Parts: sequence; C-alpha cells; structure tokens
Amino acid sequence: MSDEAFRERLRAIFGEEAREHLAQIDVGLVALEQAGSGQRDALIERLLKVLHTLKGAARTVDEIELERLCHALESMLGAARAAGAGATAEQFDLLHRAAAAARQVVDAPGLRSRKVAGLLAAQVDAAAGELPAQAAAAPVSADVPADVSAAVPAPEAPEAADPPVDGKSDERIRVDGRCIDSIRAHAEGLLPVELKLRHHVDELRLLAAGIATRRRESPSAFDDEAVRIELACAQLATGLENTGKELHGVRARLFESVLETALVPAAAAFGELPALVRNLARGRGKQVWLETQGADVDLDRRVLGVVREALIHLVTNAVDHGIETPAQRTQAGKDPAGRLAIEVTQRDARMVCVRVRDDGAGIDTDALARRAGVDAAELAQMSEQQRLQLALRAGVSTRTEVTPVSGRGVGLAIVADKVAASGGQLIVGTVPGAGASFELLLPVGVASQRALVVDVAGSRYALPLSGLEAVRSAAHAAVRTVEGRETVLVGGRVLPLVRLAALFGTTRPGDDGEQGVVIVAQAGGQAFGMLVDAIVAEQDLLPKPLGPLLRRVRWFSGAAQLGDGTLAPVIALDDVAGSGLAGNGSAPAAPVPAAGPRRVLVVEDSVTSRLLLKHILEGAGYAVDTAVDGLDAQSRLRTGRYDVVVSDVEMPNLDGLALTASIRATPATAELPVILVTSLQTPEQREAGLRAGADAYFTKGSFDQDRLLATVRRVAGMEGS
Repeated sequence: MSDEAFRERLRAIFGEEAREHLAQIDVGLVALEQAGSGQRDALIERLLKVLHTLKGAARTVDEIELERLCHALESMLGAARAAGAGATAEQFDLLHRAAAAARQVVDAPGLRSRKVAGLLAAQVDAAAGELPAQAAAAPVSADVPADVSAAVPAPEAPEAADPPVDGKSDERIRVDGRCIDSIRAHAEGLLPVELKLRHHVDELRLLAAGIATRRRESPSAFDDEAVRIELACAQLATGLENTGKELHGVRARLFESVLETALVPAAAAFGELPALVRNLARGRGKQVWLETQGADVDLDRRVLGVVREALIHLVTNAVDHGIETPAQRTQAGKDPAGRLAIEVTQRDARMVCVRVRDDGAGIDTDALARRAGVDAAELAQMSEQQRLQLALRAGVSTRTEVTPVSGRGVGLAIVADKVAASGGQLIVGTVPGAGASFELLLPVGVASQRALVVDVAGSRYALPLSGLEAVRSAAHAAVRTVEGRETVLVGGRVLPLVRLAALFGTTRPGDDGEQGVVIVAQAGGQAFGMLVDAIVAEQDLLPKPLGPLLRRVRWFSGAAQLGDGTLAPVIALDDVAGSGLAGNGSAPAAPVPAAGPRRVLVVEDSVTSRLLLKHILEGAGYAVDTAVDGLDAQSRLRTGRYDVVVSDVEMPNLDGLALTASIRATPATAELPVILVTSLQTPEQREAGLRAGADAYFTKGSFDQDRLLATVRRVAGMEGS
C-alpha cells in the first residue's frame, strides 16, 4: 500500500471513530447541563476521557486545530470541576458550538472549518479562565441545574467489559462500512441469478411438454431419438430445479449472515438529537424534555440512514411547530416543559417501528387543508387519516411565516419520500391540544422484497406484499360509485378503488373494467382497492432505485428484474393512497352515444330536486320520466323499460333503500342500475345504500352534475361507445 493510500485509509478510520466520540460528547454536554452537583463530576470525568481520546486521534492525522479545540474543551471542563461550579446557559451554548465545529472539521475538513475550530478554541480557553471567578462570585446551587431549554436523562455509566473466556480476546473488529456494502451487493446479486434459473427451468419444461404434445398428435413423425430428447429435457429441468433449490438455500443463509453483519444499534441515530433539541428549544424560547427508548434495537446500516434523517426532520417539526412556549403551556394547564419521546421497537422479524410523539398543541387539519388548497366539499369527504396525510405534501406547512428552521413545508415531505423509498409506511396521528405522533414502519433491512407481480394493460408491475391485505376477483368485489368515486365492498368495508390502468394512462380500448382482480392494500393509514388485470406470480424481488435522473417518479419507488430479464416497476403504495384516491384512478367518462336516447327514471319527492335532475339529464340527451316516491316508481317500472334509476333515499311511503332492494328482488329489474342521491352523509348510511344493491351513491351537499352524468354513462353501459 502506498503512503498516500495508507493516509487515506487512516483518515477514513479516524472519521468513523471521531463521529462516535462526538456523538458521546453531544449527549454528555446536554446531560451535564441538566445535572445536579451529585452527578456533575462523574459526567465531566466521562467527557474528559472521550475528549482526550479524540484529541489523540486528531493528532495522529495532523488535525492541529481539532486537537487545540479538544484541549480547550478539556481545560474548560477541568476548570468547572475544580471550581465545583456549573456553567451558565451561554457558556453551554459555547461548548455546543465548539462540538459542532469539531464535527464540521471531521465531516468537511478544509480551511474554513479549521479556521472556525481555531477561533472557537480561543473563545473556550477564555471562558475557562472565567470559571473560577464566576464560581466565587455566584456559586450555583448543588441541587438546581443551570437554566436549560432541553434536557435528556443522564447517560448511564458503561458496564465493565466481560473478561476474556479461556484467554480469548474480544473477536469483534472494525470494518469499513463500504466493504460491508460491497459484500452485500454481491450477495443480493444472486437473487436475479436464481430467478433466471427458475425461468430457464420453466422454459425447459415447456419445451419437453411441446415435444410430447406433437409426438402424441403425430406419432409416426417422431423416432426414438425424439423421445430421448424429450426425456433428456424433462430430466435436465428436474436437475436444474434441484440446483436452484440449493442455490436458494445458500443465498438465503449468505444474505442473512451479511445482513447480521451490517446491523447497528438504533442508538447511532440518536447521537445528535439532544444537542439539536436543546438548540432549537433555546432559539424558540421553549423548554423541552427529550426521552429515547429502544437504543439497542438493531437496524440495517441503510435503514439507519433513513431513520437518522427522518428523526432530524420530525424532531425539528415537533419543537418548532408542535410544542408550545412555557407561557402557552401554563395557560393550557400543562407542565411548562414539553415532552418529546422517541421509541424504537421491533414489530416482528422483518419490521421495526420508530415512533416520535410530543405533547404539544397537535396538528390543525383545517389549516393544513387551507395551505394544501383543499376546498370544504373535498375536505368533507376525506377521512381523518387522509387529512393528516396532507402534512406530508411538499409545500404544505401550518406555519404562516418562513423561518430558518421551518415554514416551507419540505421536512415532512422528505420524510415521507425516504420512508416510501425504503419500503416502509408513515402514519400520522394527533389529539387536538394534546400532541401529535409520527409512526414509521420500516424493514429491518433493505434487501429482497416479497412481492406480487401483476399484469396491468399488458405490462407487469410489482406490488410489495407487506402492504397488501386481500385479493378478490372484480366480479365478487361489488364495484360501486360513491360521490362520483368508485368503491369496492370487501369484508364488510366500503373502500375506495383505483384502476391502475387509468392511473398510469395505459387503458386499452374495449376494457370494461368488470374483469380482473381487486387487490386490497394499506398505506398512509388507509385501506383501498386496486384493480389489475391479473396476478402473474408471487416471488422474491430485489428492488433497485431508478437512478439520480429519475429520483422521484410518481407512482413508482423503483424497479426489479424478473426471471426473464424484463424490468417491473415497483408501485409506491403511499403514492397511490395519497394521489390516486383523489379521482385520478377512476374510469374515464365517455360521451352519450348518438344511437338514440337512454331512458332514466328519476325518483324524488322534492319538486325542486326532481325538476333539477330532470333538467340536467334531459340536457345531456336522456329521455326522463319522474316518480314522486318509491311506490310510484314501482308502478312505472312494471309498465315501462328504463336504462337506469336515479333515486332519493328519504321519501314517504317507500324510501330509496327499500325501492333498491325491491328492484334487485324482481327478476325483470334485477340488473337495472340504481344511483342513490341523498342528504345522508355518514359512512354507515352510505354502506347501507350499497348493501341494498345501489351501483352508485351521491350526497346532495357536494352534488356535481358532471360526476352524475359520468356515473350514469358508466352504470348504463355506455362507456367506450
């Protein structure tokens, strides 16, 4: 190894070691700031040891300014210990700035960062000289810590290492993360090879089956050699299949070992948070307690990067947006100091949950709707989770002014994108006046993914299996229309439906949408159905990002290679839940055919509503008859033929639900489309209408004549005409 290569290698090792020490310094400084005199000396002693180690490492790589800065910090902490005094909040500000400057030298070494480190070293030295006089003039109470705006529990003293067993030393070694990533990339590369092998096995079996079919159809045209080839193909397919099974076992064990090697404790994502919370809280005039749990939960290095970045944004959002000032909290009957809790738990062998909760004011969904441009009618149709998901849209923020910390509506959108790209989910919760929560469900490791490969308009796509709940044939899923949006009735629930072909703009002429498969998914805290043409297979896939030029493509989070070498886009379920349910995935409307007017029966007891519906439908080219209630409608249905019924629900004599049930129970009208238009708006009342057999459902309060006409065309079978 050349001298230059050795120095570069030494520098990389120093960087990794220094970051670990700086994380300990950040936590230690915040703990020291809130500690009483009984804990102060032990905390200073620990910090001095870490600083001494970092100073020696800096000397090794000739980082003179960093060495000076560490020495100055040692001097100040040593002076504080000797004087038996605690530093002021302003002096702790200086200590944190010094620690941040040290991190900058490590992360971005250069003339500017080293110059800043040198200047701060001089300031810290000067502050160290002031401590003895400060202690003599105004000693700090032994039981009351310095004025703090953020606090974390003091770190526990490290346990002594277990002695070597049978004279063997600790077998753990420090490995460059890039080496682990390289080994893992090669291990992951075996999955496409395995899929190709399975594909070749299928091809061989098809070849053998084709020869057998032709031999049975024309036995005279085949000799013994052809029979031998057929048998050889079948035997080779069996042999390759067994080899593929062996490869699968080896690959799975290899990857499990590699993944275990790449696991790191979640504590690595907590290091910079105490200082971040402290600085944000002081800058906003707030008091915040930070609590962390689950530091020992193991995560993949790549997932850890997602968690670290997400926590920075979520913590910033909680301190700046959520937690109130001490005066506001006192007025609301709360403790003046807000609480921010971060908890990492292992959900199962494949998923971890990262939950960030605060006890602040909560999320104002009305303000979110205004900033997102959602009108009152659309907001009324959104579930609580859909409203909260507005906070994850880029450019949406409840803060009216832009500050250096927030206000542009970017942070939470970044979190949502990162979580989706890693194959996870983000669920938002709030209790007005009591706080908000963000729950990140993430895979333990970003690697192979179990997926459904589906066919949509002749193209194949991958759906992550972890986000799917059920599969139903379209014929049995009871497709209906509610408020101009298609729904499916699955397991007693009325769920919004997205036609993926329409969403992707790949709908083919002649598609009636009545065939295919409905897949029920869960994303963004809501369940919904997706209509696809067919399910091709269920298999392991290795999703890959789309590259820097296609970093964020709507509807897709990446792509995976199938066994035949083709690429299947991986569908981002969060995108479908967030945007696809806004009406983009509904079936396209078609004009009324010119082959003659269709007949519509309007059933409505209100004269005004009856005339309005008649006017709208006749203006669109329909022949319209009217009935004043359900009994009148039954009489007209016995003597006339209609293509669709549009009926109110609440009517005297016989209401719309009973009329719909009667239409379905009569053989002559059992298939007659029924659209209900009503003032009833609860989910239970809507579900009752669909259960009665209605094909579509509209609320008068959000009535849209374009939606009505499009729905009439669809249910009357006039789409594509």
